[in-house]
Amino acid sequence: MLSKVLTIIPVRLASTRLPNKPLADICGKSMIQRVYEQALTADLGDVLIACDGEEIALEAKKIGAKFVITDPNLPSGTDRIYAAYKSFGKDFDVIVNLQGDLPNIDPQVIRAAADAALAHDCDIAIVASKIKNEAEISNPNVVKIAISFKEKNLGKALYFSRCPIPFSKTNEADFYHHIGIYAYKKSALEKFVNLAPSTLEQRESLEQLRALENDMTIFVKVVDAHPLSVDTKEDLEIVTNLIAAQCK
Repeated sequence: MLSKVLTIIPVRLASTRLPNKPLADICGKSMIQRVYEQALTADLGDVLIACDGEEIALEAKKIGAKFVITDPNLPSGTDRIYAAYKSFGKDFDVIVNLQGDLPNIDPQVIRAAADAALAHDCDIAIVASKIKNEAEISNPNVVKIAISFKEKNLGKALYFSRCPIPFSKTNEADFYHHIGIYAYKKSALEKFVNLAPSTLEQRESLEQLRALENDMTIFVKVVDAHPLSVDTKEDLEIVTNLIAAQCK
């Protein structure tokens, strides 16, 4: 029986804040190798690296990964995964977009996104965690979600923002931190990439708002673990130390 899920890791070599980020060494393995291995451990089926050129493709070959070279001029990671999915030549119910800068992602978090998409009537499923560090609430680099909960730890996303949402008069309310994984139903992915960038998407610089502005449903599964997204040299040092400690 064919797998219902295809996990795609879109990878671009260019990074303004951390040059050659996907190839950065983390305890003897490249960042993209670590993300790929975590995706394999999630055991959802095929895992594919969507490369933007030959350098990433060479690394994919080196680690024995399936890969597709996509147009480097594609406007977003979502366009990259759609192009990779179409060229892969197999059919799937759900396509998971796993960001390539999450080297310590818990495989169970990847599974949680895919399982939510398979089990529920939604266009897209994502994962989030409670914000535990108060400084992150006001940090614009941390994307917050307003969630209408349907049951414990599962709800519908109403809005995403770099601002603290939803507003609370007390300090007791929870805020939720969006994790960079999207599990798209096949038809939803095709619809999404054919939509024009939306007003709120451009204002907040958050691609997922395009889906909400076009009446697509996004379900949110709340998980305990939150991976570190590597965007800077400082982030790389932190995650390297974390992984080194785990390997001892």
